[in-house]
Amino acid sequence: MTGTQEGTVIAMHGPLVRVQAGDGVVVAAARRRLEWEGGRPEAARLVVGDRVVLGTSGGEPVIERVRPRRNALVRRAPSSSRPQVLAANVDQALIVTAARRPAPNRRLLDRFLVACHHAGIEPVIAINKADQGLDLVRGWIGLYEALEYPVLVVSARTGRDLGAVKRRLAGRTTLFCGPSGAGKSSLLNAIQPGLKLRVGAVSEATGKGRHTTTRAELLPLELGGFVVDTPGLKEFGLWNLTRSELVAAFPDIAAHAFGCRFQDCTHLHEPDCAVREAVEAGDIDQERYRSYATLLEEIVSGGR
Repeated sequence: MTGTQEGTVIAMHGPLVRVQAGDGVVVAAARRRLEWEGGRPEAARLVVGDRVVLGTSGGEPVIERVRPRRNALVRRAPSSSRPQVLAANVDQALIVTAARRPAPNRRLLDRFLVACHHAGIEPVIAINKADQGLDLVRGWIGLYEALEYPVLVVSARTGRDLGAVKRRLAGRTTLFCGPSGAGKSSLLNAIQPGLKLRVGAVSEATGKGRHTTTRAELLPLELGGFVVDTPGLKEFGLWNLTRSELVAAFPDIAAHAFGCRFQDCTHLHEPDCAVREAVEAGDIDQERYRSYATLLEEIVSGGR
């Protein structure tokens, strides 16, 4: 390799980075003083999806610069006060949850939706394992559809509505995320069998899934586009949100917030709160409101 070449980070292997550069793949190290174009981001570590400029040092490829990120999905690192970037420069996030096993977790789903809104990433909800029955999700799927979130009800095992998933993925870069055991790898294998991703089982004792993807990786699709397969997430702490940004990420709450008596209403305890009145009237789903309240308490306790 001579001169410079642009590429996209497709996987991290400790100090080495796998980069898709043109039609080939280059394994390179990053310069100690890596240049971040447009300013050093808050979480200044290379991640899958970063667009980089490659050069050479001693005849070996090195990453010299990182292009500005168009977006990045960030969470608070587990048991830490630091940000963790899951992926950068994606067009959409497919949030995969199981219909029954493991039991769907709406609180975690709402966290993903808020993080996507904050990052400017379009979310798509995929209810996988529909062959197990829809009794645990049927009561709230329509709620998210009414909020204009795309919802796909699919089954990797039977092939139900895989065509709709493929149409969503074609020509785009999509982050696959969700809890362990939801069937992300099974869904990807059903979409493109050649990927041959490891598939994990759900524990009979706990009802929870086991991690089968150990690191994020950008994978090309035969139908066009790319997917970022991520490890299953058991928790998703929000990062760097203000109270007003949180309200904006809940369109059902934001639609009523303007009617509150106080402009800085938290919608938790103030009098004449239009949001709490809407909850009591059934115009805002109680579980969604509880998600909002929990996240607001996290933001307040974090000093924001």
